[in-house]
Amino acid sequence: MTRLHLHSFGDDLSSVLLLHGLSSAGPVWWRVAGALADDGHSCLAPDLRGHGESPRAVGYALDGYAEDVIETCSGPWDLIVGHSLGGAVAVRAGEIDPGFAKAYLLIDPAIDLTPAAIAQLRLDLVAEAEHPPSVEEIVADHPKWHREDAERKHTAVLATSSDVMAATFDDNPEWLLGSELSAIDAPVHILGADQEPLYSADDFQRHTRPDSALTFEIVPNTAHSIYRDDPETVIDRALELLSS
Repeated sequence: MTRLHLHSFGDDLSSVLLLHGLSSAGPVWWRVAGALADDGHSCLAPDLRGHGESPRAVGYALDGYAEDVIETCSGPWDLIVGHSLGGAVAVRAGEIDPGFAKAYLLIDPAIDLTPAAIAQLRLDLVAEAEHPPSVEEIVADHPKWHREDAERKHTAVLATSSDVMAATFDDNPEWLLGSELSAIDAPVHILGADQEPLYSADDFQRHTRPDSALTFEIVPNTAHSIYRDDPETVIDRALELLSS
C-alpha cells in the first residue's frame, strides 16, 4: 500500500472524495472542490500513486490504486467524484469495500477499454509525459479551460513520468469494470463527453439494469476533461447527489 499525499479543500470534516485521472493530480480539482467547499461540503483530493507528491510504486494495477485510496482516505464518503482513471479507481474501491461511498459521480470514466483503446492511450500518455506541453500549448489546445486549469495540468504532467503511464496500462492488460459498475448498490451518475468520449451511451446501455441506480447524461460541447470544459455542470450534479 502507498500512503498518498492529500489536498484538502474546506475547513470541516471532509465529505467528498475527488479522484483525478491518469497524468493528473489532486490540485486539478480546484474549481469543483472550491465550489463544493463554499457550499459547506469539504473535499479531500489525493494524489494517486506515482502522481503529484505521492510516492512511486512497484506496480500500478487498479487493485493497488484502489487499496491506496481505501487505506489513506478512510470512508464512508458522502460522495466520490472520479474522472477517467479516478472513475475506474472509484468503482474498484466500491467493489472492494461496498460501504466506501454513499454516492458516486463519474466523469467520462475509464470503465471498459478495448485492447486498441489501451494501446492508443498508452501511446498518447507516454508521449505527453516524455514531452510535457507548455502552459501556452495547453491553453491553445483547450480554449474553454481557465488558465489555472492549464497551469495545474502542466504541473501535474511534470510531476509524474512516462514509466507510470506505461505501467498503468501494462499492469492492467484487461480493463473491464462494467460488471463492477453495475453491481454498485448506491446512486451512480455518469457524465459523458460528446467529443471522443471514453464512456458512451452504448456503454451505459450495456451496464444499466432495471433495478439499477445507475444514471447517465451527455454534457454538450465537452471533451474528456468535462470538469474543466463545464465545471458548473459537474458542481451542480455533485450538489444534487449530496442533497438526495
